[in-house]
Amino acid sequence: MSGKMDRRSFVKAGAALGAMAAFPVIGCNSSKAGEGDLPKYSGAAIKGSDKIKVGLIGCGGRGTGAATNAMNGCNNVELVAVADLFQDKLDSVESRLKSQLKGQEKFGFGGKESQINIQHKFCGFDAYKKLCETDVDVVIDACPPAFRTPHAEAIVNAGKHAFLEKPACIDITQMRKMREISALADKKGLSIMVGTQRHYNRGYQEAIERVKNGDIGEIVAAQCYWNSAGYVGHSQHDAMEKQGLLKGLSPDDMEYQIRNWFSFIWASGDHIVEQHVHNIDVVLWAMGYKLPVEVNGMGGRSTDLPVMTYGDRFSHFAIDYDMGDGVHIASYCRQDPNTAGHVMERVIGTKGIMETHEWGKQRITGAKAWESPYKNTPPSVIMEHKALYDALKEGKRINALPDLITSTGVGIAGRMSAFSGKRFKYGWMVEKSQEDLMPKQMAFVKNPLPGVPVPGKYQLV
Repeated sequence: MSGKMDRRSFVKAGAALGAMAAFPVIGCNSSKAGEGDLPKYSGAAIKGSDKIKVGLIGCGGRGTGAATNAMNGCNNVELVAVADLFQDKLDSVESRLKSQLKGQEKFGFGGKESQINIQHKFCGFDAYKKLCETDVDVVIDACPPAFRTPHAEAIVNAGKHAFLEKPACIDITQMRKMREISALADKKGLSIMVGTQRHYNRGYQEAIERVKNGDIGEIVAAQCYWNSAGYVGHSQHDAMEKQGLLKGLSPDDMEYQIRNWFSFIWASGDHIVEQHVHNIDVVLWAMGYKLPVEVNGMGGRSTDLPVMTYGDRFSHFAIDYDMGDGVHIASYCRQDPNTAGHVMERVIGTKGIMETHEWGKQRITGAKAWESPYKNTPPSVIMEHKALYDALKEGKRINALPDLITSTGVGIAGRMSAFSGKRFKYGWMVEKSQEDLMPKQMAFVKNPLPGVPVPGKYQLV
């Protein structure tokens, strides 16, 4: 028998892999000791020149960006299906993709217009289901975070490999469901890559490895920051308003809220979950994904951008995560216009300090001082996709979802503490909280919201 697997075998392989579940899983993010070093072999592989058919759910800026990154990362990738809730996104998706691909050949993996071969376009609330019924091999989901969980469930149920943008979910109810979905993907032998791209930055990889090897000694504290100089959702809203996409809509319309998803709590999970999860994830990665013992947070909305025109979410959070044994993580994120930007992670040890920046330097100070020597490397948003497709072509599995669920859960706990002004045990949230942010009806209907949460009045559930 030839060593080359045809595409049909690739598509069907996921259903026949339950018997292989005893093999370890490959993944840089693995929280279980030793798991990340050993591949799990499966039949779900692409060999040689076989095309990998990819579908995209969510054709906004991050969706087209992720699809472009996938094509940059592998010249075997062919984008054949797209889905979105809004027709205007579908109408412009090809032109935006072609524009984003220009000049990307320099990375040497892919990134050619010939990789765009869209044969299926689906629109509406059930568009994601229709895409999953096609013969795509991998599905990219880059929709607003509120939809990640139902979309991931459909993708895995359909036997497709996935790239899921961060965060994993928006609340504890979805978090529990995502753990079930991740376990089902393992049972089916499916790969899931996620959008925590710092894991595929060589400087980050070596810095974390040095921390794990003891170069900074025992960890005694950590800090992480995503302080932005602008409110995400401000310019996006104004651009849509100028284009006429919000004409006739008001902030209590579901369509308005979904189009402005980055400004609404239920749609985004708020920016501590949607954006700051990157930084939280890095310090947890350095700590082996240890969970907090207790969470104590504060925050509010200091921007004068009108509520609800620009949503109901906070503009800033400050969270103290008690990790036990006297170790604390200080987590800070802010989105206020005309303020100072500051995005980084810091892990403090008894013998040194690790400091990492996605767009700056990664370094260790102390007795074993080190600074990342890696320059002019392909962007990590490309390398995460390359890692997925390389694994599939080599017959290996990746499931990076469990650790993203953990990082997302820690962000959710910080948000719940800041909204309520309450201090609570992390275990309480995991075991007993019934928080469920999703609207009961998912349709273009009125969806009135109570406004910005008020600490001391917002109720933990």
